[in-house]
Amino acid sequence: MDGDCPVKTILAVVAYAASVGVPPPELLRAAGLDPSQLLAADAYVPRAQEIRLWDEAVRLTGDHDFGLHLAEWATRSPPDHFDVLSFAARSSATLGELLRLMGRYIRLLHEGVYLSLVEEGDAARLVHGHTPERIGPRQPVEGMLALVVFQARLGVGEDFAPHEVRFRHARPARVSEQERVFRAPVRYGCPRDELVLDRALLQRPQRHAEARLLALLDRQLGELLSGLPQGRPLLDAVKRRMADELPEREPVVAAVAAKLHMSARSLQRKLKGEGTSFAQLLADLRHDLARRYLADPRISIGEVAFLLGFLDVTAFHRAFKRWTGSTPAEHRRAAAGPPG
Repeated sequence: MDGDCPVKTILAVVAYAASVGVPPPELLRAAGLDPSQLLAADAYVPRAQEIRLWDEAVRLTGDHDFGLHLAEWATRSPPDHFDVLSFAARSSATLGELLRLMGRYIRLLHEGVYLSLVEEGDAARLVHGHTPERIGPRQPVEGMLALVVFQARLGVGEDFAPHEVRFRHARPARVSEQERVFRAPVRYGCPRDELVLDRALLQRPQRHAEARLLALLDRQLGELLSGLPQGRPLLDAVKRRMADELPEREPVVAAVAAKLHMSARSLQRKLKGEGTSFAQLLADLRHDLARRYLADPRISIGEVAFLLGFLDVTAFHRAFKRWTGSTPAEHRRAAAGPPG
């Protein structure tokens, strides 16, 4: 289920493409989607098919900024399945509340993605990412951050603009639409997909704030969220216990099993039933954490090795090279991109 896309969002892509002249049967056929896959409102489409749909939508419409334009269209005349979240966002008291609300309920728009508001000094960053971490396809990533910006303008005024926009993907051949939509410097090949804001803007009041309406909509959104698949609880619990052990020591089966109130043998048997192993989960966790830590230039490679519970930097280098084919230093340089 990780990364699968709700049918509701697939329908938004299809509907916008139809609004600019691409008949839904043509787009679905090109993307290899059976219309019957879209009949159940609570169904999901595999990530590979979703990506193919975006690619075919770009090809058939001839719109290389399809994601940006979809976000603009959805905000101007939102489809039914965006109404509750859209109205709740507009009803929030401040811009900060709007961004936190979108972060809480982003799974309603797409499984396996997140929006996280990080406040640091005078700046605030709205970080968009995927679980597990990866560079997302350009169109939906640009569309998601554009959707946030358009929602903010509806709430606090058309003059709203981020201080800077950063994308992990490469710079497109043409960037005029990105500059028009975001009205801010846009950088590419960055460590994260994010909007950078003046932190003071988070206190800016929204024009259509409705506390009583928000309370009702928040409750409805919570019920919708609770109805989503909850992933794999055992694997999540094991990873949390592993993370508790780091960086003091390398997690071992017996210690993690004890924290979960089961024997080591029982835990290993359950993990096998989930199609994985303790060693594989630990490697996955370390890999994910390593990429996050390396994205922060303030953390030295030696400190990353320590935080991940490796006995020395050499062991970390070997493991990272095995996971990615590159050394930690090479990965950090590639993620940082060219200067400026």
